[in-house]
Amino acid sequence: MEISLVAVDMDGTLLNDNSAVSRENLAAIRRLSEKGIMTVPVTGRTYYEIPEAVRKEECIRYFVFSNGSGIYEKGKGILYSSVMPRETAIGIFNLLNSYETYIEIYSGGYPWADTGKINEECFEYYKINPRFRTVIAHSRKRADDFSAMLETEALKPELFDAFFRSMQERENCLEALAGRFPQEQVVSSMGNNLEIMNKGTNKGTGLQKLCSLLSLDMQKTLALGDSKNDIHMFQVAGISYAVSNACDALKAIATGTACSNNEHIMEYAEKNIL
Repeated sequence: MEISLVAVDMDGTLLNDNSAVSRENLAAIRRLSEKGIMTVPVTGRTYYEIPEAVRKEECIRYFVFSNGSGIYEKGKGILYSSVMPRETAIGIFNLLNSYETYIEIYSGGYPWADTGKINEECFEYYKINPRFRTVIAHSRKRADDFSAMLETEALKPELFDAFFRSMQERENCLEALAGRFPQEQVVSSMGNNLEIMNKGTNKGTGLQKLCSLLSLDMQKTLALGDSKNDIHMFQVAGISYAVSNACDALKAIATGTACSNNEHIMEYAEKNIL
């Protein structure tokens, strides 16, 4: 199958276990670009927390960020953004805040977090995966009062990311979200988190939106990923490969299984899929 675009997830796929992109992956991206195949990171991260080596790579022009809530083009900025209505955002924040949670709000391509919770003690308390703690500590904008920022519209939420100390509270919150905010969509990329966006917003719709803007055939796309929030992207792409470290739910719908995220997925795709 002819492929014109590779949509690649970041954490657990393009990035290794140290949250870094390998030289081998960057070299493969450049070689693919020379052949007319573009690489587009499609990530749950905000644009500004994508590693600098990826953002500054000359052969990467477009980025789908915040689980499809935004699209960024180099030289132009944000082309598309799905922002929640203010009252909805306030209601979701108040619900999340009623549980023992570490909450992040993605707005304008940036991740915001509570100033008092950006520390190792809180990361441990809320069971945040150790490999992401350094990224969080260095990339988050600090917020002293989320409520005030939401009330004054200083934040325009694209996505809420909440980590739960208790899995039972996570399940209770998931049920409450479905009942009170049916217009929102909830996915998860880690065992104890919930990611909340506008209904119909996910990595799949983000990829479709970008392909529409570029007049590209969706059947000529290859998706690469590892977690449940990649499922929608796999469902709309022409072909899809899960990395070997991917969750079982993603492997079950993938065209095939590739190498692990520590074995240079873009180089693997270049040699074995494309």
